[in-house]
Amino acid sequence: MNIPSLHQLAVLPVILPDELIVEVLSFLEVKYLMRMKCVCRSWKTLFSDHVFHKMHLKKHSTRMTHLAIFTDKSEGSGDCRADGGGVVGSCNGLVCLQSCSFAAEYTDYSFCFWNPATRKKSETLVSLSYYHKDYNIGKFAFGYDNSTDTYKVVLLCWKRDGGDVITSVVRVFTLGDNVWRDIDCFPGVSLHHSLSFFAEDGVYLNNSTNWFARQRYYCHLKNLTIEQFVIISLDLGTETYRQSMLPRCCDEDLYSQISWQTLYLSVFMDCLCFSYDFKGTHFVMWQMREFGVEESWVQFHKISYSNLQMDYKLRGLESHFTPELIVCPLCVSENGDTVIFAINRRDQVIVYNWRYNRVKRIKSNKKIRWSNARGYVESLVSTS
Repeated sequence: MNIPSLHQLAVLPVILPDELIVEVLSFLEVKYLMRMKCVCRSWKTLFSDHVFHKMHLKKHSTRMTHLAIFTDKSEGSGDCRADGGGVVGSCNGLVCLQSCSFAAEYTDYSFCFWNPATRKKSETLVSLSYYHKDYNIGKFAFGYDNSTDTYKVVLLCWKRDGGDVITSVVRVFTLGDNVWRDIDCFPGVSLHHSLSFFAEDGVYLNNSTNWFARQRYYCHLKNLTIEQFVIISLDLGTETYRQSMLPRCCDEDLYSQISWQTLYLSVFMDCLCFSYDFKGTHFVMWQMREFGVEESWVQFHKISYSNLQMDYKLRGLESHFTPELIVCPLCVSENGDTVIFAINRRDQVIVYNWRYNRVKRIKSNKKIRWSNARGYVESLVSTS
């Protein structure tokens, strides 16, 4: 028997099964796959395949450690601009952008979808007009219905039915159907509006879009308690609602402990997170370890403003206080050690590592709109 030498073995061609090649490629980051499209025609076809997109996303879906940053002026093909509107949200690597134009009696909204990793932006796929006399526009949300493999835009708005009675209206747009549908609204709960310009609309997690809400809308600020706030979750598959209580973060009224204008709902490390300013001395973040399970709330971070090297002063606002500087968490590292904060009225962000108590300030061009910055996971997903 002739046994090949080590040198001969080194030059023998290695033939791998196609299934193994596809599996290996699905572990690679998007930037490498984009470069490898020119290797061969079959790979270029593979990277455009919807099934491969889902396989790749499944392996990277918990790594939302990238931040999409928007400017007021586009400079080059890699930048993106949210004209006259903002960013609705991100889901599976897609960022939903909203534009709007105003007239005396109505407002037109339009939406498109951008993948920051592949730098592909869709044409305007969704549009909506509403008349001011009929509705007050509330909040938009963007998410993915895994039961039907479709993306949806959700609109929550409200109208007054005479006097002080407020009725919520919920409309859903499913990409592909190209029509807005009315669905059942959540009874007895009014939307909560933060005064912070960083406040997001609905956030997406686990096949649902989620919002803050106040159960007693007309309650005086001094009488607000944490029990009067809830999280509304809309299941995008069944289009039904559930509500979850916030953590028992304080026993007294919110007026004396928490600046309710700085309540944030976010998704970090694949978990729903609730954060707020506490007495002007700390920024507190809670994490719901198991989605929809109220008992799974744990305090994730409690960061002193002195550690952030900030002088956090309060100024009066009628019968309540509001922070002179509003701090908003934009992104959390994969291991949770590092948090990126945006600060209003300043052209900078703070990168804080709580484990080593390290602070780094990053100055940026004033054209950057930090209020529109969104975390996203890199993917190959597109709406086409």
